[in-house]
Formats: sequence, C-alpha cells, structure tokens
Amino acid sequence: MIDKAKNQFVIGVDGGGTKTAVVLADMDGKIVARAVSGSSAPRNVGVAEAVKNLTAGIAGVLKGKRNIKITSIFIGIPDVEEEYKNEKANIVKELKKQKKLTKIFSAKLNIGSDQLVAFRSGASGHDGIVAIAGTGTAIHGWNGGQEILVNNQGWVNKGSAKWIGNKVMEAVAEYLDGRGEKTSLADLVFRKYKYKNINKLLRFIFQDSEGELAKLAVLCDEAATDGDKIAREILVTAGKEISRSVRVAAAKLIFSEPVPLVLVGGVYKSRWVADTAMNEIDRYYPGKFDFVVVGEPVVGAVKLAIEAAK
Repeated sequence: MIDKAKNQFVIGVDGGGTKTAVVLADMDGKIVARAVSGSSAPRNVGVAEAVKNLTAGIAGVLKGKRNIKITSIFIGIPDVEEEYKNEKANIVKELKKQKKLTKIFSAKLNIGSDQLVAFRSGASGHDGIVAIAGTGTAIHGWNGGQEILVNNQGWVNKGSAKWIGNKVMEAVAEYLDGRGEKTSLADLVFRKYKYKNINKLLRFIFQDSEGELAKLAVLCDEAATDGDKIAREILVTAGKEISRSVRVAAAKLIFSEPVPLVLVGGVYKSRWVADTAMNEIDRYYPGKFDFVVVGEPVVGAVKLAIEAAK
C-alpha cells in the first residue's frame, strides 16, 4: 500500500532572464529531481515563450515519476508583479493545457515574483531585503505591510553582470584607442572569443548582448583576482552601487530590529563585489542586517509551495 503522505510532492520554479530552474521536492523540502530550461522572463522572451520554457522545465522534473501527487507549485518569474501582473491567470491557464503536465492539473498553482522566491531562499520570516545581482539587478524589501522595490530595471542598472560586461568592453576599447590605461581584460576577452579585431568582436557580442556581455563579468573577476586595477575598480563600483540601492530601500523601510539581507545572483561569486557591498551596507547600517549569501534561490520557491499546500 502506498503511503499517501510520503507520496505528496511540490514543485518550485525560479524563473530568470537567461534560464529557469525547476525542482521537485517532498513535503519536508528535500529535492528529489531538478531540471533547467530557457528564459521564462516575459519581458525578455514574451509570454508564449515563457510558458514554453516553464513547461519544459516542469516536464523535466516529472519525467519518469509515477504514482506521485503534486499538491502545490510555486512559480517565481521576473516582471510578473510589475507590467505582466494581468498575465498571471493566462499563464496558469496555458500551463494547465499542456498534456505533458497532467500531474499538475489538480495542484495548487501560484505565480509570484522571482524576487520573493530569492528572498525566501535565505529567510524564514517575511521582513527584510533581497539584493539580486545576476544578469540584471533588483533590490526588494518588506517590512510589515510596507514594500519597496529599487533598482529594478534589469540589466541597465549598475551592479548587474551585464553592466559589468559593458564596463569591461568600455575599458578594452579605451585601452586599444589609447584613451585608457593598460588592462589585462583586453587579452582575456580576445582569448575567450578568438577575435583579433575589436570591431568583429563587438559585432558578435552585441548580437546577443543579453547573454554575452553578462559572461564578461567572470573574466572581470579573473582579471581583478590577478591584480588588474581596472577590473578591480569595475567590481568595487558594482558592489558600491548595490549597497547604494540597498541603503535607499532600508531608509524607507526603517527596520526596528536586525533583519535578513539576502544576496542572490552570480555577481556575488566575485569577492570584490560581495565584500564591498556588505562592508558598505554595514558601514551605513551597522548591525542592522544579517547577511545571507544564497547559491540556489529555487529553494525559496519550494518553501512557498509547501506553505501554500498546508
């Protein structure tokens, strides 16, 4: 006989501008299957493509899973609480049309912000701030009934991986022109893309600026770690800009006691960014934040799915 309690599962989805992470977990939050699909950000790819990639990811964690019941699903995707709020019901409707996803048809299905998912991945309570720095940036804070969103225009904001990549290309172009200081970033970039001409390199990068510029953030960290002054300045500035946005949110929310400050995103893999951001924030708000650096934000979606199931 099947133990019904042990047979119940939830699905958590962390959608993003470049990829969508999906996990299947039991009611204790233990992850038993994972899948990755393409972007599910409506602003980037449109609603139809977002639904297609959500479907692929959810189908991926369900593949080969028999005799299980999906009780709850939480899907966090970018922009859905901003300009795509009216599309939430349509996304649910479209997902429940997919024959690959018959196991989810009777489940509770909630769609919310990827920022909430990111925050809950590192926080058990409901008050605090999440500072996302991946391909794009977003700083979101909550205190009781008050809510603040800062620096949420995506990759155009200072501190994102794409912003860092753009600064890398600026530094390379200025150095090659003779307008800027020598930097090892030039050798690293040309070695990565195997181009000898900067015009050909720029043409290639800007054909897919959403993805390729963001990848240069890794090279920037490599150069900074090897002692390149220009690269280090770019990353330190990124950390200061993230700190500035957090401080704007904190000034409006006015926390009376220490709260979690959850740092989420690949940009924080650089110690130059992470250390600068945390040190700057702590300098202005000493002892006000418990810093949590999260490596896998999708666990926040699992927490929210389990809460909705209870």
